[in-house]
Amino acid sequence: MFEPWIGPHYKSDGGVFAGTRVLVLGESHYARKAEEVGTAPEGFTDEIVRWFGLAAHNNPFFRDTVRAALGLPPGPIWKEHSAHFWNSIAFYNYVPVLVDGRAHADGGNARRPENWMFEAGAEPFLQILDRLEPEAVVVCGLTLWDWAAPHLDGFEGKPRDVIFYDDGRSVFSRIHHPSYQKFDA
Repeated sequence: MFEPWIGPHYKSDGGVFAGTRVLVLGESHYARKAEEVGTAPEGFTDEIVRWFGLAAHNNPFFRDTVRAALGLPPGPIWKEHSAHFWNSIAFYNYVPVLVDGRAHADGGNARRPENWMFEAGAEPFLQILDRLEPEAVVVCGLTLWDWAAPHLDGFEGKPRDVIFYDDGRSVFSRIHHPSYQKFDA
């Protein structure tokens, strides 16, 4: 299981959301080598957030998450706000192990988690919710929402029919995955 990124202002008034505890729930991390698939290297999430979030190296997920959350227009302005945003939130990927990130031509599975990987994410996700006590959870991706929502306290019905859900502790919202080609922040 990967440990979540917890920004230093996650629980403070100095963050982007003025003390509101926001958890951004991503889907998965990716391996470049077949032998890494199914592992969870220590410190991996922190390294990824430091590289793409704090140092603002261009990556569609990190760029468009900042743009959507802060209502920023297209263009490089997101870089000015990236570190402040990522330092204000917690970030966790639902799938608790590395997914094969290699292209089909290289023997990979086109960067999609297998069902067992999603299934393995349910219990760790609930543990993270208990530990971080977020007030708001932004679920990035409709497929991820389909896997995560049924595990929330009291959730009933078809996940795709629900955009917002309040389980009494946190308000959950689903958005398209920020890496989705047609994502419009």
